[in-house]
Amino acid sequence: MRKYLTNKVISAVKPKVNKTKLDKAKSKLNIAIQGTKGSKAKLKQTLFEIENKMPLTFKSQRGIKTMKESERKKKVMDDNKKIIKNIMRGGKK
Repeated sequence: MRKYLTNKVISAVKPKVNKTKLDKAKSKLNIAIQGTKGSKAKLKQTLFEIENKMPLTFKSQRGIKTMKESERKKKVMDDNKKIIKNIMRGGKK
């Protein structure tokens, strides 16, 4: 290995700290751009998998939550119907 690479310590690199409003805005913009690129790549991958009838790599968390929530709501509605029937009968089971 080269001697100049093994003996030096990384100490001259200063951290980047945004001091002005413009620098902060640029930083937020760059973060948003990278987030958009990631979302676009996920969408392209999902569309490719749908077209080729492959299993999905990125499954939606929203869909899973909605299904669980709708099942829970159905159960609550069924329980409410049973209670209402009991009340209409005069409290008999």
